[in-house]
Amino acid sequence: MLKEIREITKYRELLRNLVLRDIKVRYKRSVLGFAWVMLNPLLIMLILYIVFSGLFKITTENYIAYLLSGIILWNFFSQSTSTAVNSLIGNSNLIKKLYLPKAIFPLSVVLSATINFIFSLIPLFLVIYFIGTSIGSHFYLLPVALTLTVLFSFGIALILCTLTVFFHDTIYIYEVMVLAWMYTTPIFYPESIIPERFNFILRLNPLYYFLSIFRAALYMDVPFLSEKLLYGFLFSLIALSVGWFFYNRYKDRVVYYL
Repeated sequence: MLKEIREITKYRELLRNLVLRDIKVRYKRSVLGFAWVMLNPLLIMLILYIVFSGLFKITTENYIAYLLSGIILWNFFSQSTSTAVNSLIGNSNLIKKLYLPKAIFPLSVVLSATINFIFSLIPLFLVIYFIGTSIGSHFYLLPVALTLTVLFSFGIALILCTLTVFFHDTIYIYEVMVLAWMYTTPIFYPESIIPERFNFILRLNPLYYFLSIFRAALYMDVPFLSEKLLYGFLFSLIALSVGWFFYNRYKDRVVYYL
């Protein structure tokens, strides 16, 4: 792993160009361009707010901040992993012609999604300010929440992009999985509405812990999240370790299947 990291640092200029390319391609033909990074979560929040607070009468305190924070973190995870699925196949020409660390491709996808995530925090902070909610006492946990989510996403991305080379249906299977994953994560509904007998689903969901830390850092004054921090760290470590092991085992065979 350390050897691969050293190799990636040698190709940091390529990594930078790949990140910039991902961002430019995503918004190339858009009139508003990069502004969609901030507009997209706001528009989704507006629609979901009307549906869930108006039709389903959800009365969670600071629901707008609750909803927007969930959308932003989920968008980051979903965008980074769903795009990374195809990152090796999509760069097959480079992989076949040049010797370079293949992990640089899913990493560039996760990093470009991280940049989008950071900019999407701007409307979130504005919303928190305008609804009169103060920043939480655990604001220092914001980089922790981001780091844990990035590491977890990169681990999942390594598994997905490697598996897709050998089994192309991974792309379509993951589309279904990520949709189911979204509905089992308390993004737009409070965890309190989940029946007690189904709480185990919540406890096994890594995004639940990352989201709890993220929300506590922004606006929720809650007791110190020692348990959630521990589980968040463990899930990130497991995902990264398994992802790296899987990628490292098959990375030399990848070129023959591209």
